[in-house]
Amino acid sequence: MAAPGVTPFEPFDEGGVQYFHVQGREEAGGFAGAAARWAHRTNEDSLLSAASAVIEQYGPDLIHVHGSEGPFGRLAETAAVPLLISLQGILLVYSRAYFSGIPAPDVVRDAASLEFLKGGGFLHAYWDMRIAARRELGILRACRYFTGRTAWDRGIVSVVNPQAQYYHVDEVLRPEFFLDEWRPIIDGPFVIYTTAGPAPYKGLVNLLEAVALLRDSVRSDIRLRIAGQIEGASMWPIAQRALDRFRLRGVVDFLGPLRPAGIISELKAASVYVQPSLAENSPNSLAEAMLLGVPCVASSAGGVPSLLRDGLEGLLCPSNDVYGLAGAIGAIDADPARAAGLGMNARTRARRRHDPHTIAQDTRAVYGDVIARHQARR
Repeated sequence: MAAPGVTPFEPFDEGGVQYFHVQGREEAGGFAGAAARWAHRTNEDSLLSAASAVIEQYGPDLIHVHGSEGPFGRLAETAAVPLLISLQGILLVYSRAYFSGIPAPDVVRDAASLEFLKGGGFLHAYWDMRIAARRELGILRACRYFTGRTAWDRGIVSVVNPQAQYYHVDEVLRPEFFLDEWRPIIDGPFVIYTTAGPAPYKGLVNLLEAVALLRDSVRSDIRLRIAGQIEGASMWPIAQRALDRFRLRGVVDFLGPLRPAGIISELKAASVYVQPSLAENSPNSLAEAMLLGVPCVASSAGGVPSLLRDGLEGLLCPSNDVYGLAGAIGAIDADPARAAGLGMNARTRARRRHDPHTIAQDTRAVYGDVIARHQARR
């Protein structure tokens, strides 16, 4: 296994797996760093060079790259062995939804900020994403073998690269989420839990507005608890202004990043888990909530309908529809017995879908098929 990281390390072996550090070029500081960020230069060539050295040293039968978003899929251009990509997020689509989650005045504020002048903020992040999306398109066209988990990512591959071989392989989740179970909350406030990232298209502002709608019309004792790295990110001031605009001070708690035990504790104390993203493939946070049997509401973005069937394992609402989102959350509150049944169905399906033994068997079968197809082509 090889990956870039903040701290370099020497190759080592653990549990029969060899680990390599892929060392790219360090980012410059000061004016040079700001200039590089404004030019939107990447260190992908140095990363690819380091990865190629690891491949030459190790001599694998197959290269498995996780995600098409990064540069390592470009190894398909030069590697003598087959390369398989596990599809994660798809920047080609994410970049199109990028600004959907940001009010227009906040875009103007970002453009006028000191952070923007230094080459930071979400406008520069968007330009970086657009560059990466163009690279990703080349990777999707060049690579021959893909694994994915949703009808959405399968459809993208079929359009971009009709000659590619696509395999369905589900994803292993952390074992802690198999060991516990949500139980209905009888008394107390209606608690919404979500995991939010700093990207605007994660739908945080939409969720805040939906909570305000419910607070004003349906449930005065509603609470929203948000895990994830928001504070310190470009979305933090946007979230703070939204709290004031929707009068949500004292209603919303930002929890920061949580370890598995903390996430499980929050899920068990929640009345509903909400996934409000405007662009997604197969979010692990939703899958973890389903594993515990928490009633779930999610936007029908991207691959989410492949994970959660509307009315059977949770409730879906149209993407970027604040009122639809509020209505679905309100429906969970209005019928606790139905909500609990949806959660039980979700748990049953998620435990079957994320079974590690099945996924290991499927992965080995894919490796064998890819190697056999590659040898046949040669």
